[in-house]
Amino acid sequence: MTLKQAHKTVFALTVLLSLTFMGVQASAQQQKSREAMKEAFRACSEELGIERPEAGQRPQAPDEETRAKMDACLKEKGFEPPVKFGHGPGGHDEQGRPTEGVR
Repeated sequence: MTLKQAHKTVFALTVLLSLTFMGVQASAQQQKSREAMKEAFRACSEELGIERPEAGQRPQAPDEETRAKMDACLKEKGFEPPVKFGHGPGGHDEQGRPTEGVR
């Protein structure tokens, strides 16, 4: 192996290691922000007196007034509130029926 080839190999390994480190760092930051958002959501729920559903029961979608209060609380804590609640494209209404395009 020539000196030029060795330099190219070292450079390629350095770039690869740097990219790997940056990916690990980004993943850790994303996990941290996800945990921080969950904690802010829990804190806002407690502050607003929103009761958690019992184990095994599905949570009910909040009414507009409660949702607005939750959104404001999350914004105060530095988080963008979620666009919708529930699963799927539009979430679910109070009876558990899918809704389309409803926040």
